[in-house]
Amino acid sequence: MPLHRFARHLTARYRLPAGEWKDVMKSIRSFNACHYIAAAVLVAGYFWASVPVGLESSAAGGEAAGSKPRAGQLKCGAAETVITRVKDRPEVYADLYARAMVLEQGPRRMAIVTADMGTFSYAYSDVLVDAIHKATGIEKQYILTCASQTHNAPGVDGRQMSATSKTWLAGEMARLVKRASENVRPATLRVSRAPAQIGYNRRLLRNGQVHMAPNPEGAVVPWVDVLSAYDEEGKRIGTMFSHAAHPVIVHGSVDATGPDFPGYAIEHLRKLLAPKGEADGIFMFTQACCGNINGYPLRGGIAACDAAGLSLAHSVTEALDKEHEISPGAVRSRSMTLSLPLQDPPSLKECQEVLAREPDNVRYQELLRMAQSGKPPELLFPMHAIAIGDDVCILTFKGEMFAEYQLFAEKVSPFKHTFVLIHVNGIGPYVATEKAYALGNRGGYEAWGFMTSRPPYMPFHRDSEKMIHDGIVQLLGALKRGE
Repeated sequence: MPLHRFARHLTARYRLPAGEWKDVMKSIRSFNACHYIAAAVLVAGYFWASVPVGLESSAAGGEAAGSKPRAGQLKCGAAETVITRVKDRPEVYADLYARAMVLEQGPRRMAIVTADMGTFSYAYSDVLVDAIHKATGIEKQYILTCASQTHNAPGVDGRQMSATSKTWLAGEMARLVKRASENVRPATLRVSRAPAQIGYNRRLLRNGQVHMAPNPEGAVVPWVDVLSAYDEEGKRIGTMFSHAAHPVIVHGSVDATGPDFPGYAIEHLRKLLAPKGEADGIFMFTQACCGNINGYPLRGGIAACDAAGLSLAHSVTEALDKEHEISPGAVRSRSMTLSLPLQDPPSLKECQEVLAREPDNVRYQELLRMAQSGKPPELLFPMHAIAIGDDVCILTFKGEMFAEYQLFAEKVSPFKHTFVLIHVNGIGPYVATEKAYALGNRGGYEAWGFMTSRPPYMPFHRDSEKMIHDGIVQLLGALKRGE
């Protein structure tokens, strides 16, 4: 298809204003062949749619080990608030939001809290969880803080909130969850899924080296998962939707703050549902396993981001059209922490030689300590899961998981509906696959460059993938059985 016709097609497909196809054409004119192929895959995808260290139970309050808490009347509340004041750049192309959904089942409550932010560090996530717990009394293991990973907000690329912003945001998110918690009302939950793809695998193997470029044949998570709560009158209280793609479509195209495609998706959702009188309620985005998936097109600009948001919104509405109610049941959680091996550090001799030339090389200072210890280097890897009744599970990771892990969890989960979320209560390292780690220093940014440029300065060992797989099976199995 000629470039101008392809641009017109995108413009018509995503219902952009008349004449805007020329701007789209400018945006895609600079794409290489792989970008063009990825675009075709993206558009076609929509039409195709029309051992472990420990296993910890959350059981408390006198519950016997292995028992499931008794279920009561399910209740739900939701709220949102603008958090744009945490910006670290003067210009804003769209407001940042934090949103919360609180579920109450008998004596237990859980909170899913999302934010249009890059990431939250482990330390700051602890601050957020502590603040929410103190404000609401919700047990900490039932509080999930989820950053969208927009690359146009603090938390990525060295961008930081000020100390004042950090203090304010912790208080504001605590107030947000408290407001949602105080407004819970009897509810039913519905789940659904629809085909969706607004991104591409970003790891292209070329001449034995992985490059960050579109790989139309690489793994993606080609769906959007949706969880909705409705009150007794059938009105929406809140809808959480999850999809795997780095929000990097505006990234690098403007020097301004904004939510990238998750924000536009929510805006379009309200517009699409308004004619049916279904635009009320809180809509919130959670990030799935996007470690090796970029939103399309990378650095495409605001118009392209708006189009991607519209595409995702259409997929969510498709899911909403076929959602079904789930059986009520107790809310319960389990956690597991793995001790994952890292790749062997350089030899003692090599470390000493590098430090002789570069005595201030921080990485090799740490690698020297590893080599001198004589102990295999390891890194703790936490996993957490919450079940809502016997049908729905939310599996969460702090690490930036490759899409393959979500595909695996989907395959082995004993639950009918499994949401897999990352960047939950902190941001950990990229977690690649055995195949990626086997490439060593040719494994690209995620499997080599990221991990070697900061602590722990070595990537995970290739055996880590199987250990994580085994951990997922054990964690979800124990949660399902109520152990």
